Amino acid sequence: MPYVIQYLRQEEKGKIPDQLFPSTRAGSIQQHKEFVNNMQGMAADRETQTMKNGADKQQGLPDRIVLTGFRATGKTAVGKALARLTGFRFLDTDQELCQRMGYSVAEAVRQHGWPYFREQEQALLRELPSWQKTIIATGGGAILHHNEWQELHRAAFVVWLRTDLATTLSRLALDQKTAEQRPALVGGIDRQEDGQNLAKEIAAMLADREPLYRAGSDLVLDTEEKTPEELAGEIYGQL
Repeated sequence: MPYVIQYLRQEEKGKIPDQLFPSTRAGSIQQHKEFVNNMQGMAADRETQTMKNGADKQQGLPDRIVLTGFRATGKTAVGKALARLTGFRFLDTDQELCQRMGYSVAEAVRQHGWPYFREQEQALLRELPSWQKTIIATGGGAILHHNEWQELHRAAFVVWLRTDLATTLSRLALDQKTAEQRPALVGGIDRQEDGQNLAKEIAAMLADREPLYRAGSDLVLDTEEKTPEELAGEIYGQL
């Protein structure tokens, strides 16, 4: 499992600050490894079931299609385009959480801390396997809720939208409106004053999460130089 080894090497080098994931860090190496192993087992079971019931699965779309990935990968735009193609409703989990909490994500974290936000996110994830005919764009850190993600994956077709570091940084810099509504990735550091440090922290977070995104998804799509409509069409063609 090369991506598990990659994650362990990154963790051993101390590249991933604990404060980035205050509600999920305890025992994270073992937890992440167990998550990857469990997801691989689920993938094998799903492939076997698909081979047995291939004719039935071709008759309709999955009831839930989940988009995962880091910030600025286009989950919302692609999700809306895919909703138009399928006729499904669209749900952005961060937007849903903001409505429920009465705060932006940034304000919720400022007032109550990351653990509060992650608890709200975790509760919402538990609801999603029962939602019908929905395209779901999840927050970048939703994959860290291992148990909830496994249950969601059992009930949905999951797509990882992947973007390289340079593109991620470029998109974050251009999207100032979203940046104002999202908590800082680097605690206490102004993005404009220390862009180099931000890049290092994002690289570390990607190293932490990419093995989880890979293991927790059915399809991986690179988003560079593709429109949301093109990506939605690719996903639709794989359903």
